[in-house]
Amino acid sequence: MQRVQFSIAHSVLVTLACLAILVPRAFAFAEEEFLGPFDNWRDVQRDFGAVGDGQADDTAAFQRAIDELAKHRWSTVLYVPRGTYRLTKTLKAARAEHHDLTGVTLVGESPDNTTLVWDGVEHGDMLQWEAWYSTLSRLGFDGRNRAGAAIRVGPKFSTHNETSDLLIRDVGNGILLGEPDKQGQAEHEVLRCRFINCGEGVVTQNFNSMDIWIWYCHFVDCGRAIHNYQGNWHAWQCRFERSKTSDLSLQNLMVFSIVNNVSIGSKCFVDFSAGFVWGAPTSITGNRALEPTGPTVIKLNNTGPYLVADNTLELSGDTRGIELTPVGDQVLVGNRYSGENAVKEQGRFHRVADRQIAASEISREIPELPKTPPRRERQVFDIRAGAVGAVVQDRINKAAQLAGQRPVVHLPMGAFHFTETLIIPAGCDVQIVGDGDGPTATRLVWNGPPNGTLIRFQGPSRASLRNVNLQAGRARAIVVENADQPGGRILADQLLASGPDRPQAEPTAAVKIVRVEQTDILLRALQGSGGAGDWVNVAGGPRGTAAKNQISIFCGASTTAQSQYSIEQGGRLTVRGVYHERTGDASTAVRMNGDGNLSIDATRFSYATSKDAPTVLLDSLNGRFTAATTMFLALTPEICRIETRGNGTQASALALANQFWLSGPAVGSETIWQNLARPPAAGGLIASNMNTSTDALPGGYKLLAEVGRQATVDKPRPRETQTSDTPAVDDATIEMHLEQLRGARVWHPGEVPAGATDLYLHRVWASSGLHTTVEIRGGK
Repeated sequence: MQRVQFSIAHSVLVTLACLAILVPRAFAFAEEEFLGPFDNWRDVQRDFGAVGDGQADDTAAFQRAIDELAKHRWSTVLYVPRGTYRLTKTLKAARAEHHDLTGVTLVGESPDNTTLVWDGVEHGDMLQWEAWYSTLSRLGFDGRNRAGAAIRVGPKFSTHNETSDLLIRDVGNGILLGEPDKQGQAEHEVLRCRFINCGEGVVTQNFNSMDIWIWYCHFVDCGRAIHNYQGNWHAWQCRFERSKTSDLSLQNLMVFSIVNNVSIGSKCFVDFSAGFVWGAPTSITGNRALEPTGPTVIKLNNTGPYLVADNTLELSGDTRGIELTPVGDQVLVGNRYSGENAVKEQGRFHRVADRQIAASEISREIPELPKTPPRRERQVFDIRAGAVGAVVQDRINKAAQLAGQRPVVHLPMGAFHFTETLIIPAGCDVQIVGDGDGPTATRLVWNGPPNGTLIRFQGPSRASLRNVNLQAGRARAIVVENADQPGGRILADQLLASGPDRPQAEPTAAVKIVRVEQTDILLRALQGSGGAGDWVNVAGGPRGTAAKNQISIFCGASTTAQSQYSIEQGGRLTVRGVYHERTGDASTAVRMNGDGNLSIDATRFSYATSKDAPTVLLDSLNGRFTAATTMFLALTPEICRIETRGNGTQASALALANQFWLSGPAVGSETIWQNLARPPAAGGLIASNMNTSTDALPGGYKLLAEVGRQATVDKPRPRETQTSDTPAVDDATIEMHLEQLRGARVWHPGEVPAGATDLYLHRVWASSGLHTTVEIRGGK
């Protein structure tokens, strides 16, 4: 990369340069790129003496490098140039102190030419990784059919990790997350990794190894590709080929989502046959299974509940598509099977619009998975560690003059202090990159007035911001302006946003989206907390619920918030695969008032409960609320409940295939589902059950009576428990409520029209003690 150093100077006008790219043409989203190595990064060959010829023993050199990385003295990034590195002992990235290995990165040139090979004891581990708020990326691991595990994450607890673009082959286990009876590994995105000939690919094996988000991964000739001994995972947009036992399986229970995957020639796609009575709410949607080799493509057991929708299963001979659980709830919608008797019907179930098709109707086209981001030659504006905000602004202004060339502004490990807002000019495709978002890596710190903004993206923005920690203090961390154009896109991957911990005069949120009705917004693996405000607040604009764009959270985790989701003024939000952990006393997780649509599935709410405040409050709702395959876990004696209030004329609410955990005495559907709106809201409580770890229920669970469309506070009309697929809420209502979930688009960088927003945030940690932390606005 070309590197440029400038002295401090007043910025020149950059508007004309930025406008150069805003011509009326299709604009290919600047594909994700590998940015580096930068001069300040440590190099395992140059600085520690590794050879990388496949013959020398590089174990000691690597270990010295990792030990140095833990100290955060020179750099938080260790770079591995191309080569074959022979290991004879386990590399140990171990934490002696709390902040060791916080916010560090171990990165190779490419997984196809930068390989660690195992020449140690049989069944030994190649890498023990205890880092947190960290990234492990762009490396190959070759176990040579001797290594027990390529990567053992733990045993100390970690969170907010990324493991990306690895090639792992010929090992017993690819990535082990946690160990039984020790500590878990949570909030971990496994992204674009390849697993070849692994006994097991990704394995969770601790009850706190939760929120493992597996995206765009490729598994070939593995025994079990993804497996849960304890904890949970979510599998999205992956490809499985020839799994010998199963693609996806479990031995313990939590919440799971299995979305838009392709299975080819595997013995079993989903094996949830482990026989627990307590359930695992699971969403299995949009998948395709081709040429299965075993007797059943999808095996369900435990009480679920399950949503199985829009899957296409190729069947031949005696192969069965789905074996339903005999003990729980399941809802099947819009699935297609190329065979007769595709579903073994048992337990309590609803089937809507399932159909048999000819094998010739099944597409054989296999979608291409995103590749490892390439390294591109870009002009780099390096900034010395600790430079003041004026220097950073000067470099960005100079980089902005290179519109269309994707220049890079690099901020190394260290703190950068700002008293004035950092402005990212509209239309410029500058890439701002730090060395990590942990508290010891690249920090941008606000020292200005209380009502300021740390970073402002003037819109429409075409910039990217990666690997930085934004400490906004009494200011807003990020404001994105003028973000609403047809075809626009905003992708935030692993954004960690935390709101104020004390109530403020004006309502606050960790993430607030206002009047964005044309630009798609995808928050992938979103993390953080709302503090004393909302975690995510979405307010619509003039189009309201008629807007056609999509605002979505696909996978994530949060802690304390006054409400996790607040929808108002026609806002629309789709939430899938998120974990909410209670650390505060707030009782209401979801608030909807007036116009709006909210659809949730495969999500867990762990909440304090109250007689005075429901878990979900729908007040004079003019729109739809849908909760499917969601776990409502009451941490106090009152059970979680969904409540409608006010005018219910235009309200429709559906609780479909949900699980309610009980910590107090047993109750019934009339306690959980309270339709207090007058006239009553449409909708109901369908295919849901109740679990408990107390002796309140025989066997620890019960199926809940189903509540139909017109239950009222005066004369509730719960339906009797169903034993067939005759629905209590009609099929049209179910399909209407699932429309938003089923139609949700999962996308990665593609073409964006000229003049539209094209913003990318990757591993940005942002906090504010006084204001909304991240705000995305349709206007200025």
